[in-house]
Amino acid sequence: MQALYRRTPLLAARNVKQKFLATVLAQGGKSNKAFLQTLSSTNAHIVTKDEELCLRDVFDLPTQTTVGSKWYHGGKPTGLLMESRFLSPKSFRVAGKEAVAEAQELVQKVVGATTTAEKRQVIKCLDQLSDALCRVMDVAELVRQVHPDSNWQAAADQVYSAMLDYMNGLNTHVGLYRKLVEVMDDPAIKSTFSTVELAVAESFRRDFERSGIHLAKSAHEKFVKLSSSIHDLSRDFIRFQAQPPEETRTVDVPLDALRALPSPVMVHIMQTSRTRKRSDGTSVATIVPDGYSVHYILRDCEDSGTREAVYRMWQRGTSGAVNALEQLLEDRLALSHTVGFDSFAHMSLDDKMAKSPAHVDEFLRGLAAQAKPQWKSIIDSLMRTQAQSGQRSAAGINPWDRDYWVSRQQMDSGALPSLSPYFSLGRVVLGLSRVFKSLYGLEFRATTPQPGEIWHPDVRKLEVVDEKGMLQGIIYCDVFTRSSKAHVGAAHFTARCARRVDDDVAVSGTRQSHSSQTVVEQDGKRFQLPVVVLICDFPLPAEGSPPLLSWSNVETIFHEMGHAMHSMLGQNGFHNVAGTRCPVDFVELPSILMEHFARSPQVLSTFASNHVTGAPLPLELIAKHAERRRKYAALDLHTQLFMSALDQRYHSAVLDPSAVDGKSSSTGWSTRSLASVHEDPMFTSGIGGSRIFSYVQGTRWQSRFTHLIGYGASYYAYLFDRVLAGQVWDRVFQGDKPFVQGASSEAHGGPLNREAGERFKTHVLRWGGGRDPWQCVAAVLDNGMTPKDEVDAVAQGSKSAMRIVGSWRLPDL
Repeated sequence: MQALYRRTPLLAARNVKQKFLATVLAQGGKSNKAFLQTLSSTNAHIVTKDEELCLRDVFDLPTQTTVGSKWYHGGKPTGLLMESRFLSPKSFRVAGKEAVAEAQELVQKVVGATTTAEKRQVIKCLDQLSDALCRVMDVAELVRQVHPDSNWQAAADQVYSAMLDYMNGLNTHVGLYRKLVEVMDDPAIKSTFSTVELAVAESFRRDFERSGIHLAKSAHEKFVKLSSSIHDLSRDFIRFQAQPPEETRTVDVPLDALRALPSPVMVHIMQTSRTRKRSDGTSVATIVPDGYSVHYILRDCEDSGTREAVYRMWQRGTSGAVNALEQLLEDRLALSHTVGFDSFAHMSLDDKMAKSPAHVDEFLRGLAAQAKPQWKSIIDSLMRTQAQSGQRSAAGINPWDRDYWVSRQQMDSGALPSLSPYFSLGRVVLGLSRVFKSLYGLEFRATTPQPGEIWHPDVRKLEVVDEKGMLQGIIYCDVFTRSSKAHVGAAHFTARCARRVDDDVAVSGTRQSHSSQTVVEQDGKRFQLPVVVLICDFPLPAEGSPPLLSWSNVETIFHEMGHAMHSMLGQNGFHNVAGTRCPVDFVELPSILMEHFARSPQVLSTFASNHVTGAPLPLELIAKHAERRRKYAALDLHTQLFMSALDQRYHSAVLDPSAVDGKSSSTGWSTRSLASVHEDPMFTSGIGGSRIFSYVQGTRWQSRFTHLIGYGASYYAYLFDRVLAGQVWDRVFQGDKPFVQGASSEAHGGPLNREAGERFKTHVLRWGGGRDPWQCVAAVLDNGMTPKDEVDAVAQGSKSAMRIVGSWRLPDL
């Protein structure tokens, strides 16, 4: 295992480096040559402790004065993300056309393959074709979300739209599909495929068939029509979320009832509502509920009647959203029938780890059974607090009461000191680098972007290097909020996937050669390195202070770096199954696992220190914060389970529980389904069968369930991967082992363990999507800590495997 750096000499070195950086900034960056030379070195070498300080300070320096602005402006541009084709909006449009031309030539090579040698290249051609298109389309999507220049955004919109149309045409290209089937049905050719190559072939075939390409003409026309309708209805549903509510969706709230709200919330309410006096002299605000104000009213407003009125109005939703959603779900069901599935859930889950709706149900009910005692304990506790306050309700804890009484209990426990002073952004990134070095032998090296390479001066560039100093990939970090940035929250964008390129099929035209910074040679083969972009929405730092993160923000960046490391290490030779290109109920495993590292006292002790004094983060303070968060974790699980179950119900074979012969007699069936899920025994507290939160008449919460668009029938996936990550954390990384502050890592063992890291890398990360995920999970857990019969059952991925996973402990409970 790699020895951890000790804090004392690091702090001593920090003072020297800070003096140098202070000099640099005082001179406006004119004397930063040595610093930039350190950052911009591209020769293979080991990252030194001095470079660790550069890594930290590149993120911790105030953004207003950082040398990042020097990287963004001036000099001859080298192209966005080091891609010489992306010099300007005009050249970006040209790049899109060139990518389509390259793809078209590869299409001709596939459909024209006649000899065994040519057919043997079909999978490679399809993968190369996909890479050619995605290297432009994926960057176009990134530009649309984060680039501050409207000209770039307009070009990206145009390129993305044109290339999407072309790609949709390829998905229904009969010649490509028939040639792929011909190759896969040839035993002599198929027998030569590696495990990964076979996974690539199967993924292409699935995608073709999900586009209805194998259907008869009339069925295919119906499929195309339904697909178009689903696309339009999805946009309508999202559009209704942004539309201002009708005038009738206002509620009168006494101003006195809002006095406990934070000042910024009160200002927002006063600016967006009308105030008047009633005949009794009471001042009221006629508010239009929005997510921001509703959150604080339900949490802080002392008057239960006000909370109820606001809750009911907010949860009423809009008829337009409900109608669009119901038509969307009906069309999805019809689409699944067109391609031979019983329901949209059956169709969606066919290539996931879950495989079927019955398996998902088995998993969800297993988790609910674990949580019932905690649910009862929390509700009983909240009711005691309610009674002690003289506000006991015969109905118990209503949905509009939950957040208020939880907040009251937390206030009664007293405020805890903030952890943010110990979590400067630079320290957190440095901590991540140390974690990855301990686990995988990889670490970060801050490097200087070239002019035109980044889209905003706040963006930071990291090279990921191995223990020999060899480049393994590149990560761009765009982590601060700004007005020109779409509100995507935290996200991981793959700008370029890893794949082997020395065996590419030759094509003519103007295809650009690979940059020396994005291709490396290993064992006589050449590989395209991964390039990813991490997006966060952290607040800008106060003047004179480094960016300070909340513990939740630390978990967020650890989570997204988990995705990034999957991209770095998931280099299996093929674009289509590289890194995070794997099933949706598997892709979150590496990222959620990293959240456990962000909560580990041993891990935090390697980097978390006060940004002013250098004092280490006290273990007892971590423990107190962790205990407070864990106390109500079961309520969050209840919400996630409910949303997962509702998602499954909405995509089942029977949409309306009151329908006759499977056909709904009227609109509004989605509300009846919502109410029926509330009544499911899964959501009782166990003892006495009482429900945690019953359905509230007149509400239509489903009108705000926007995850139904992108995660149709797959919302369970996050919970599923939380359980898997918890088991890997406990059984592989020994993450639940107690840690004593000051103890050496070697004596402790625990999570910062190279053997465990190599195990996870070998059996999970390096495969990307090129292996059955169940086999990956079984292999990583087969270390003597998991019963052999469980390992064997998990490897099969059957209903029993889902039952086993559902019985595994969630770390939060």
